[in-house]
Amino acid sequence: MSTPSPTSARSDVHVSYHQMLVAEPTGANAPSHAPNGLTASAPGAAVILTGIHTGVVDVTVELAATAPPATAPGGWDEVEDVELISFTGEMRLSGLMGDLPEALPVLTPLGPGRYGMRVHARGRDLDPTAVPSVPFEFYLVTVWPIDVGPEACAKLGVGVAQELGLPDKVTEIRRRAQEHARPQDEPGRIAREQLRPLPPTPVRAVAMASEHRLRIVNPHQDTATDPELPEGLVAAAPDALVIRTVKRRGAVGVHVRWEPSPPRGPVTAWDEVEEIEFITTTGVMRIPGRSTDGEEPPNLTYQGAGRYGMQVHGRARRGERLSNRPGESYLLVVWPIALGARAFVGGPF
Repeated sequence: MSTPSPTSARSDVHVSYHQMLVAEPTGANAPSHAPNGLTASAPGAAVILTGIHTGVVDVTVELAATAPPATAPGGWDEVEDVELISFTGEMRLSGLMGDLPEALPVLTPLGPGRYGMRVHARGRDLDPTAVPSVPFEFYLVTVWPIDVGPEACAKLGVGVAQELGLPDKVTEIRRRAQEHARPQDEPGRIAREQLRPLPPTPVRAVAMASEHRLRIVNPHQDTATDPELPEGLVAAAPDALVIRTVKRRGAVGVHVRWEPSPPRGPVTAWDEVEEIEFITTTGVMRIPGRSTDGEEPPNLTYQGAGRYGMQVHGRARRGERLSNRPGESYLLVVWPIALGARAFVGGPF
């Protein structure tokens, strides 16, 4: 098998939950953490940790014929090496739950075997809370073969079962482990659990209405177009919601509660209620200017980008008055409908 000339490609990559994955189509579990703080690997998969939680990073991939020099190129903050094990020769890089960047090549083009991967990073500590659409974090991922070809395939057991006409033991072992192993010990389980974190504790706070509007947007990337002021209680547009308040401006009370699914049964002590579906493409939706005793306002869509439902309950909305104390209050009940890429099938809008 001939060795290809080194190639290089660059692409923006959309990341979620601080993760980029290098994985095969078989869906092997990536490591749940990286001891060196930047990257880690397991058979069939690897993870690269980003500084930002959600947003776009700049990634350059280089395919080398041999291991690059140990001296790192200048201008990088961090450099770490790991070893990749590929069972298919089809490992590719993407953001967690994201599409495969078309501009980036297969990282293991010589087929199944062992490869080295060196990750350079710059800018991971610039602004971890940002949700950038223009990247300020940069990564260089260099991959080279260590042991590939028929002998490497034999060492990994690739294709042996098929050649002998026997059941695929790897698949059987993985199935049995998933059925009988303790969930906390399943490889990659911790990382998967992080995709569905426990709901935050219900909160109550004070927010400021302006021009009869209580806005819910991504404050780090407030470029979404607000919906028209609704005739009723609430209206939505991609990445933006507006609740119509009785008072033109001033303080209103806000209560937020999270549910795993649409709530059942009536909620008493509220004068009116409306239900709406909305979309967030960033996974960050907050009420700007909201006060929670000095703490950062909670993220209403903490589970990430996708489609959500919201019930808005309002009470004491009789008459308009300007006051520093809430003259009206709202209860927001939020639940996920569809998360990740599957939420945007057919387009996010």
